[in-house]
Amino acid sequence: ITPVDCQYESGACQSLMLSWFFQWAFCTAAATIVSGAVAERVKSPTYAVFAFFMTSFIYPVVVAWTWGGGWISTLFDAGVMDFAGSGIVHLTGGVAGLTGTIILKPRKGRFENPEEFEAHNLPFVVLGTFALWFGWYGFNPGSTLGMHDSSTGALAAQVAMNTTLSAATGGITVFVLRYYITKKYDVGGLCNGILAGLVSITAGCGNMECGSAVATGFVGGLVYQGSSLLLQKMKIDDPVDAAPVHGFCGIWGVLACGLFDWGKGFDHYHGWSGFGCMMNTAGTACQTGYGGSAIGAQFILCIMVILWSGCLSAIIFLLLKLTGTLRISEEVEAVGMDEHHHSPPKAYSLPGVNAASPQKGVMQVVPGAPPADGPK
Repeated sequence: ITPVDCQYESGACQSLMLSWFFQWAFCTAAATIVSGAVAERVKSPTYAVFAFFMTSFIYPVVVAWTWGGGWISTLFDAGVMDFAGSGIVHLTGGVAGLTGTIILKPRKGRFENPEEFEAHNLPFVVLGTFALWFGWYGFNPGSTLGMHDSSTGALAAQVAMNTTLSAATGGITVFVLRYYITKKYDVGGLCNGILAGLVSITAGCGNMECGSAVATGFVGGLVYQGSSLLLQKMKIDDPVDAAPVHGFCGIWGVLACGLFDWGKGFDHYHGWSGFGCMMNTAGTACQTGYGGSAIGAQFILCIMVILWSGCLSAIIFLLLKLTGTLRISEEVEAVGMDEHHHSPPKAYSLPGVNAASPQKGVMQVVPGAPPADGPK
């Protein structure tokens, strides 16, 4: 076992186990994004097969091209900037999820009876959102890869501030938009807006000012709401809006990273240099003329991730579909996967259930009715 790697130009050493664990966390995130997009109709073993290919082939190649020092990382001399994975992690997972849900087709009755598919436990939705938001402070500030001196500590603080501002702005933006559209308070929209803001700022959290982070979160909220409506219009069934949050907002995050870089105008570029500009070859002054090149590199990152993740995911899902192992049967879908495949077979046991409910596995709660075994 080689515990540390000291093959760095600066002479610094880094734990290989730390590097593995860090990338394991990102890799897991990319795979689990897909699970939300294909939920309630894909077979669990089949998803496990796809997750194997995602974590073994799709995601590692994207990382090798970028964070691993591959060809995208050196594009146009400026290289690509994705501080904590708007494109590398979230866009990779979002595109794969969108591909999967298109191939799977919608859940039965999803667009004929949409009211039957609304979220049934908003407290858990809120709890999960805040758990993700808290975890993002590990992903984003943790991507400074060290806080051993004042500069890296200050950068981590800047990253945390930007992450907070963008998340809050994204949530408020979607919440207000949904109220304007429906005249109702949509807590689910608020939660997904928060996630949209988080995904949008993940690429540029280390190279933009706080005002730009607010703008990034605001536009991210608009991007999420627009793409969510677009998928519904196209009758693409994404149960948790994984593709709008991670895919579409991932694209915006990568582009915002280049557009809002805190270099002077579009001529100077900071990118991975943190608070300082990218220097000329002599190291005597800020390199000029990087603006257009940097944004071009960001575009290419988005295009390559969409092509790579989308094409390979399509091949895998189509092969699984051809084998007949992709989607659950109509019978299982009608009564729910819990009853057929999980233990315990139901999530809730509520008093006042009408035992004569015509649909097996569907509980009908009668307001004010006594328990089935009579009053106590």
